[in-house]
Amino acid sequence: MPCESTQYTLVGFSAELDWRPLYFLKPLPPNRVCSACGLVRPMTLLLPCSHALCEPCFLQCTEKCLHVCPLEGYECVDEDVIYVDYPAEELVRREVSVQ
Repeated sequence: MPCESTQYTLVGFSAELDWRPLYFLKPLPPNRVCSACGLVRPMTLLLPCSHALCEPCFLQCTEKCLHVCPLEGYECVDEDVIYVDYPAEELVRREVSVQ
């Protein structure tokens, strides 16, 4: 059985993959996994503090036109955030074992 650190839950890629725990043979890059909820979605937002958030977590962390990192409390504006797409085509090239 793969080590626990390679288990991820995908959301938003396909009905066959969504909400099923998948065990990847190699860990995904940290900027592909939400630092707050741990889910892997088709898009992440990179904050200046280097944490990655999925869009739902990012939207929950907005206060008075500022975005606040839920892990560090670091504040930033929209212009400081980098949107990163994670195409399904890139994801399916990785080796997985469905448990």
